[in-house]
Amino acid sequence: MRARELNLTLDPDRAGPIYVRAAEAILQAVRSGRIQRGQALPGIRELAERLGVHRNTALAALRELEAQGWLEARPRSGFFVVEALPERPLCAGAGPGAAGPGFDVPGRLRPITSTSNVVLDFSDGVADARLAPTEALARAYPRALRLKGPELLQAGAFMGHARLRRALAAHVAEQRALVREPDQVLVIRSTSMAVSLVAQALVGPAGGDVAVETPGHPLVWETLRQASAARIHGLPVDAGGLQVEALEALLARTPLHLLVLTPQCHMPTGVALAADRRERILALARAHRFAILELDGEYDYLEAPPVPLAAQDTTGQVLYFGSLSRLLAPGIRLGFLVVPGNLAEGLAKARQRMDWQGDPVLEWAVSELFLDGEIARHLRRVRKACQDRRAALLDALRFHLPGLLAFEGTPGGMALWLRGAGKMADPARFDIWIRSCGLKGIKLRLGSYFDLEGRPLAATRLGFTAYTPAEIQDAVPLMT
Repeated sequence: MRARELNLTLDPDRAGPIYVRAAEAILQAVRSGRIQRGQALPGIRELAERLGVHRNTALAALRELEAQGWLEARPRSGFFVVEALPERPLCAGAGPGAAGPGFDVPGRLRPITSTSNVVLDFSDGVADARLAPTEALARAYPRALRLKGPELLQAGAFMGHARLRRALAAHVAEQRALVREPDQVLVIRSTSMAVSLVAQALVGPAGGDVAVETPGHPLVWETLRQASAARIHGLPVDAGGLQVEALEALLARTPLHLLVLTPQCHMPTGVALAADRRERILALARAHRFAILELDGEYDYLEAPPVPLAAQDTTGQVLYFGSLSRLLAPGIRLGFLVVPGNLAEGLAKARQRMDWQGDPVLEWAVSELFLDGEIARHLRRVRKACQDRRAALLDALRFHLPGLLAFEGTPGGMALWLRGAGKMADPARFDIWIRSCGLKGIKLRLGSYFDLEGRPLAATRLGFTAYTPAEIQDAVPLMT
């Protein structure tokens, strides 16, 4: 018999992850006899409504109770209370391994915020792993080992496997109009590795001046600080991208070593750098002889996206970074740098100091996906999915939060830049809204996170590409 007329309430005074509090509410109903041994629990949707949480939270609570022996899951039937109840209390992860380190921990290693309440992370745009070409990769990976195993398991592919570098050179030529030789391509793992390598090579321990966008990418700023003695200067961004007048004013005061830029889809606002500003920035780079690191980590699902700054560069000023993690799935840690001249070999030597080489087997397997056309087919599939998800998010926000948010960014990005409108234009009120979303399991970043100086902003970045339209429609009401 299914549990009916069941009242479940989360303890508002109880600290801890929301899914654990939900599990405790269910467990209390079992212990009090409101749910009997052997009895089926309500379905996920009904249970979530009774608990006042998202369905993913309700499912996480059930999985926690199942893992600790209170429930059992029966295929096509749901969750049932076990006949023989455990005698131990619900454990929330305590134990000998939970003890802290027995030494002083530097402040930079201490956690700043807890993510224990997070059920849905909307704080950035990432690829949906459920859309990844897993079947094609599952065929390509063993094929790599079968055909090239001894070669691929040796050390030595410091620039990345030649087969993938050729495929990437062809890919950026076709998709981004960026024509370069395979020897100018360096396979790496991530945005942070790209920034770290370039900062070490061009700035280093002697220090130098680096310009970045603000609002901007906090991971870039932190990596610059860790990888070099960079003096970081923030340049403002408006609807046309980086304000060139601010760059000119900075160059009048100090020589610049490096400019880190996201011209295709600015992180975090999503605006594209205007065409006239692109030309002016390239001219300044030539005149003042500074390098530009172009981060193009977000794939674009527009049919005709703007070409990268690197494709307009004729004098070797721009180093271009692209991400396969954003294209395929977050767990596939592959990216690449396309660099001027023979700089790739020197950067590969610097890369060895932090990460001897990449993953040649994975690189060969992914090159197979490029060569057999699977990547192109995958791009066509995800373009439509992302357009649908963006539309679902905009519709849901307009319905549930009318007049409170303004949406910015290009139609092709992986996230929306939300600005407070009306009463939400006040940064303090906007921050209260962000925190209230967190208490309901929806992770968003405070606007100050995106400001180089940490100044409050009535704005945040809301990623949508990792969630289906149905998941988005379920989540947005929790943001009210």
